[in-house]
Amino acid sequence: INLPSLPPCGPASASMARLQRSATSLSLKGVGQRCATKTRHLKQMARHRVWLAITPSGPLVTPVCGYHSSLLIGETEYVFTGSGVVRSVGALSHRSLEAETMFLDFGWRIVDVPAFDAVMDELFARGTYDLLRKNCNSFVDVAICFLTCQRLEARYTQLETIVRRQEGYLHLVQTLSGGWYSPNPKADDFNIDAVIAKLGSLRTGVVATQIAI
Repeated sequence: INLPSLPPCGPASASMARLQRSATSLSLKGVGQRCATKTRHLKQMARHRVWLAITPSGPLVTPVCGYHSSLLIGETEYVFTGSGVVRSVGALSHRSLEAETMFLDFGWRIVDVPAFDAVMDELFARGTYDLLRKNCNSFVDVAICFLTCQRLEARYTQLETIVRRQEGYLHLVQTLSGGWYSPNPKADDFNIDAVIAKLGSLRTGVVATQIAI
């Protein structure tokens, strides 16, 4: 704030001095509020090791192998289920599977975890899970791209790719599974490439652009 120079004495001088003190106080208060907000945000931005946990789950009704995957930020596992994004300590969701779990290291990242959680919870809400079209691998693909700008390798989503590309394949799977699999209508509008394309603008303030060392 550019304040006028004050005369050395007189009633007007005292009045202007009060105005100057008031304006300076307001200015410093605004700066303090912005600094406090930035400090709170910086405290949320923390350094975390990012991993993917992937376990072969065997073929469903085709010779193509399926995979179960989850994301780990530090020691916290994120896995997408019918209940939405579920969090636990360690790779808990893989423990009931017979095959060996592979861990892929994506290095250290600086992440605002609460903000990341909010974005993922909205995209992968409770009740929107579909075993073949919007599953744990879909979540991991979106989440790891959001955090690192890398995609889940295509071999881990081969089964889902077949489903998306072949017309009528969902009905075939439903028939061959004896009705065990039923498409979730809440996943009908899910397009993973479109979701990832829109996520770029949301990364600012959630994930630091640099890789943490």
